[in-house]
Amino acid sequence: MEEIKSELSLYFRLALASIQTRIEYRWNFIIFIFTLLFLYTAQILTVGVIVTRFNTIGGWNLGEIVFLYSILILIGGFVSSLFTGILEFGSLVRLGNFDRYLIRPLSPLGQVMSMGFDISGIAHLTLATITFIYANSLVSIQWNLGNILFLMITIIAGVLIMGGIRLIIASVAFFAINNQSLVHLFVFSAREFLLYPVSIYSRSIRFSLTFLFPIAFVNFYPASYFLDKQTGFSPWLATMGLPTGLLIFGMGYGLWRRGIRYYESAGGA
Repeated sequence: MEEIKSELSLYFRLALASIQTRIEYRWNFIIFIFTLLFLYTAQILTVGVIVTRFNTIGGWNLGEIVFLYSILILIGGFVSSLFTGILEFGSLVRLGNFDRYLIRPLSPLGQVMSMGFDISGIAHLTLATITFIYANSLVSIQWNLGNILFLMITIIAGVLIMGGIRLIIASVAFFAINNQSLVHLFVFSAREFLLYPVSIYSRSIRFSLTFLFPIAFVNFYPASYFLDKQTGFSPWLATMGLPTGLLIFGMGYGLWRRGIRYYESAGGA
């Protein structure tokens, strides 16, 4: 137990050092906040314009889509805080800097996550919470104990899914060195599918986002449960978020462990 406490304390210190490094560039942090606020506002306004023009999107009104979006960015806030370092992992391998992580008596993955802890993720979470509260003023959801517990499970599941995807992509760097194209494709571009109800897409895309690249479990199926909306597939899928998250993260961690075993230093560049 003492060893676990000591190790957690070291991870906390690494995260704190990362925060101190990042807040030294105060104006960068302030600019990021304004950029994030502008992005959220622009995306919500875009949805608002479309819904105003067509009244609904796939049977979802403005309030319901804002609620869908609020779940996405709420989960994204946790992911941004914890897994930003994972996105930058390819450069550690490419430049040979990952070697230093392997000679320390700590988990390499824990070091990457701790040293990449992003304080701006807390700002992300703050704005996401405000958006979530606003979204709830537009819809009618009874926040009883069952719904609160399901929301907590939804957040955990979403973090595991999105974090697991990032871990899988990071692990590719062990074998392919440069993984930046995958980062942009599967982390940033794929996220655009979740801004709207997945049910508006063709059946093949819905199938892919559910069973092949299961990011629909991040916000679409949970939002459908809360709002009592049709998903196009079985309503039981709303309960599969956590198992899906555990599976995705488990796959990512398994690939990471395999990459560690076969890692050969890329050398300085």
